Amino acid sequence: MRKQTRLAIGIVALIVLIFVAAIPPAAKAQQKDLPEVSMLTAVPNFAFAAIWVAEQLKYFEQEGVRVKITPAPSGSVCLNAVVGRSTNFCASTSEGLVLAQAEGAPAIAIQAHNRTMTLGITLRKAIVDKLGLTRESPIGARLKALTQLGTIGATGPGAASEQVIKFLVKKAGASATVLKFVYIGAAELPASLMNDVIDAYALSPPSAEISEASGKGYVLIPLGKGEIPELTDYPYEVLMVRPDYVAANPQIAMAVSRAISRGGALFRNKPEEAKAALRAHRLSVKLTEDVFNLSHNMVAGAMPPWGTMTTAGWQKVINFATGAGIVKEAQAPSNKEGVLWTNKYVGKP
Repeated sequence: MRKQTRLAIGIVALIVLIFVAAIPPAAKAQQKDLPEVSMLTAVPNFAFAAIWVAEQLKYFEQEGVRVKITPAPSGSVCLNAVVGRSTNFCASTSEGLVLAQAEGAPAIAIQAHNRTMTLGITLRKAIVDKLGLTRESPIGARLKALTQLGTIGATGPGAASEQVIKFLVKKAGASATVLKFVYIGAAELPASLMNDVIDAYALSPPSAEISEASGKGYVLIPLGKGEIPELTDYPYEVLMVRPDYVAANPQIAMAVSRAISRGGALFRNKPEEAKAALRAHRLSVKLTEDVFNLSHNMVAGAMPPWGTMTTAGWQKVINFATGAGIVKEAQAPSNKEGVLWTNKYVGKP
């Protein structure tokens, strides 16, 4: 009996050893105390869909890290928090990093979760109807419509929501057009358009699509569709850190970068699974089906195969930043890896 008992115990122990050996490394990491880090995103919109999917599907934990994600009021608040060490990571727009570099702020991008600028240029529906335009109209005609606007809403002076309108008007060949902007913050823009206070604004989904669902607005130029070459193959929203932090915590940086890259890649590898995860995320559940589906359609194509970046993409960012007046030509940093960005911590699919 004792021999049989010892044999049974030995078999059980062997099974346990085999089972433990078979557990994937990511699952083993979940069984331990994972390091915790904080991340701010610049406002809660679908430009950060890769992050939301990664959070919803527990990719961060699978990569061996816990991340507390909080939307910030703006990109500048987000980036300043990283520079001031009150948060570990900031997910925000790349042109903001160009300005930070010009001002000497210590920050670098280690991952890109868009390959196209995701802002949607939204006009009052009455204006679009009067001009006889739709999203299927030639892009030249749609750009020209921007030269015929009255008051345009923007989140703040010098923000991307202002600069992109100026950039597109200049592209339409109307650089002498006088544009009138009012700065009222992202939360107030849709309501201001729907109440005829402003004629247009530029925000990422679902902030633009909300006004379209009401019948008051219309997303005339969804940049996430990749119709503007200068703003396509362009690392728009990027993951930023302090260089000293990432140098001291390379494994954490790679875990966070890989998780977000996996979230973005899912939109290409398993689009329906990505859509379902985005729909189930805490920041999407309150949207109506119409608004969610339209927003998803506008941004899904902007997700990159992976979070790697290129010198060509960053040159487009620099060109936009200088062309829009965010920084002067003399202040423009180099597009070379190691200055504004690095792929050192992004990992591989």
